[in-house]
Amino acid sequence: MITRQQIFRALQTVAVPLLLAYVARLFVGERPEQTPPSLYQPLLADIDFIPRKLPVTYRAEATELQTYERVSVAQNVTRTADTTAVVLNWSRFPNVLLIASLLCGPWLDNTIAQVFIWNNHFKRLTYEDMKNTGCPRSKLRIHNAPANLLFQARFLACAQANTPYCFIQDDDYLVRSEIIQTLRARIAESGATGAIHLLPPHEHLSTSLREIHVKAPDESHLSAIHTSFAWLGHGTILRRSEAQQFLSLMRYLNASSDEMKMADNFFTILSNRVPEVWFDQGFELGGGQPFTVGSEGDERNRNYTLRATRYLESLTHCGRASCDVPGSDTEQSRPSPPYVTLDRSYVPARRTRAACRGTACALDTNIRLLPDDATHAAANPSDILTLESHNAETLGESGKHNYLQYPPSNAVDMKADTVFRSLSHAVQGDTISLDVLTDISDAREWTTVELVWLVDSATEDTLKACTFEWSSDNVIWNAAEQRPMCYSTSREAAVEDRQLPLRECSVQMLFGSSALHLRATGRYFRARLKEDIPERWVVAEVWLRGF
Repeated sequence: MITRQQIFRALQTVAVPLLLAYVARLFVGERPEQTPPSLYQPLLADIDFIPRKLPVTYRAEATELQTYERVSVAQNVTRTADTTAVVLNWSRFPNVLLIASLLCGPWLDNTIAQVFIWNNHFKRLTYEDMKNTGCPRSKLRIHNAPANLLFQARFLACAQANTPYCFIQDDDYLVRSEIIQTLRARIAESGATGAIHLLPPHEHLSTSLREIHVKAPDESHLSAIHTSFAWLGHGTILRRSEAQQFLSLMRYLNASSDEMKMADNFFTILSNRVPEVWFDQGFELGGGQPFTVGSEGDERNRNYTLRATRYLESLTHCGRASCDVPGSDTEQSRPSPPYVTLDRSYVPARRTRAACRGTACALDTNIRLLPDDATHAAANPSDILTLESHNAETLGESGKHNYLQYPPSNAVDMKADTVFRSLSHAVQGDTISLDVLTDISDAREWTTVELVWLVDSATEDTLKACTFEWSSDNVIWNAAEQRPMCYSTSREAAVEDRQLPLRECSVQMLFGSSALHLRATGRYFRARLKEDIPERWVVAEVWLRGF
């Protein structure tokens, strides 16, 4: 029989070490978390995914530029990280390790607060499986799902995040850290309307061709329809509240289990907003078994896309999943479903954007990428796929080739041999601008700042017909006093079957001097064409430099 004395001694054996450990923590403090170094940073460096000092010129000998540097502001801003990165794991776990290593790198300490690995695979994951990514235990969150929830999982993960923003991506893509910082800066702005999707050119084209607008037939309809479809897996940033509202809408619609799993097919369409899509600088990892592939995958996507349009048609008509059953709604008590935009005054933006490589910035242009006779008006939202086919025929094979081979992202990819080429000749009012996301003076004081272009000889003449302007708010623009100065380079770009010699043109946009009490400020920098030019735009690179 156990005596009281034996029980007391047993309690002493357990309690004394605990008490000593508690006292030690009071006087010495908690031991810092020990995180093993990342084994994947050398690979990230090999594929140029680790931030580095960037060249300021493509000229062979330009000693006068030795003191210059690329203008980069957002990457150096000190702020508390407020974004959760959500990565789905299914069949490409080696990719997930590389992605997590990038997301946990010190270059994203001011952006990514937590990396949420949602494991859809039946094999459980633990921190031990991820420890060599360089992710601290406190920054990494792993959820082992009881079953494969497919796309629904990313919204569930974002909805329960501890941060106001989520960055979502699939496990077959690598997104550059400076681009994630760019997305975070833009989504946090007061004028941001919703999620921002990164897309490669072929997916960007599909989204553009599918854009559809349906007028409200009469006053009984709650809203007109303005929408399109865009994938999320190439890299998307959204507010946590968007994910929560979207899931609430799907429950409001009493969506089936299969529809919930195919949530990506519903997310943009049911928002009743034309999604904001940017050309990306994507790096495809591949590997594993893709879910959406082949004719079976295409047919499944078409099926769920059309289901989404039917839901949207009912929501914009009567505010319910179906208008077939008469409701008791009055003018004063119409349903107000979550997430979907029911705004008769909504007007979609007509801009094209591309994420910059190397520095956190975004290229913005109003140059049309589709022909003038492309149409987006339809009688019914279920015409979305028919509209895509019609617009593809209107664009033609040569137009499609231009869209895919010479996208705007080529002008900010740090590759001199790739170009952005406009679909048709340059016209009065064309603009190409760079947004560095915050005022340049937030990083340092600048003596001079130049907007630099690497272009062919025809576009050099186009630049000389432009006004160059800068702005702090994208509303009030100030003209630069200097004109472009152009120099020869040894670089060439391949356009179709021609090798085009490239010229480097620079324009002094800002001048600062502490002695003269002049402070160089500005966030947006652009060229605006003053007259029609019978030549296409051909831009190999555009960037900002200064000292």
